[in-house]
Amino acid sequence: MKMNKLFGIIFMIFSFMSCQAKKDNIMLTDFTKELISMYINDVENLNAKNRKDEIIIISIADSLHYYLSVFANNSKEYKFCREDFIGQTSYSGHLIRVFGNENSNFYSVISKIKIQKRCSDNFTEYDPFIWRVCFLKDLSFCKMRTYKTTPSENIADIENLVKKYFKISRPSTNEIYQLYEVETEPQFILGNDSLRQIITSNFKRVKKAPMQGKIPVVVDVLIDKHGIAKLIGIRKSSGDTVIDEEALKIAEIICQYKFIPATHRGETVETIFPVMFLDNDVKAK
Repeated sequence: MKMNKLFGIIFMIFSFMSCQAKKDNIMLTDFTKELISMYINDVENLNAKNRKDEIIIISIADSLHYYLSVFANNSKEYKFCREDFIGQTSYSGHLIRVFGNENSNFYSVISKIKIQKRCSDNFTEYDPFIWRVCFLKDLSFCKMRTYKTTPSENIADIENLVKKYFKISRPSTNEIYQLYEVETEPQFILGNDSLRQIITSNFKRVKKAPMQGKIPVVVDVLIDKHGIAKLIGIRKSSGDTVIDEEALKIAEIICQYKFIPATHRGETVETIFPVMFLDNDVKAK
């Protein structure tokens, strides 16, 4: 009787392992495996390593780049719910879940899964320590758009890893960056206090100013590598054409001044600088 029970338990274990194996439909490349190892052994992620958190891999592409993002997902804090789930595998004691493109240079899909349905958004969001590695379309490494959580973190170890598998591209001189993509943001030549003074002293108050948040208007200005500013246009409208037009006029005044240009990875770069008009700037007297 005990022997039959023992065989029953063994059968259940092997059945479970078989079912688990069927769920694993992704094969990671050696580069991706080493990147995951580097991630979980980083001092910032040791808790995720010790907890054996699942690791999320996201592979996407735009017209110029391939991106591979890696981060730990503590399931107690965050329920990752996306329709582009491709599959999963296991590596170094962690469950690896993969999202994004089926055809990728960073893994291969052994067998396709059923199309996933988006689940209800009843989850708690948090800001994970995301590493993103970027490549150009010729698969050369793009260090300018590669980062560890923030653009200011040192990526020398990622660059050394990439050298084992890919080429290294030369930094592009004509790309335009957002503020969150650069190490050092552009600065108004006269300082932030003077920038605020230009805005408040030139804004013609209106009788009725429908407020839509503490920052009702945002106007984008392009700062080139020489610190020359050029008006782009409204990023966030107030919903009132009079207020928007007034904000554009002041942005044109600001463009008459120079800026200290942004720098990133040792290069001077062009950056989009958002000029923010606060609620006190546009309120009626």
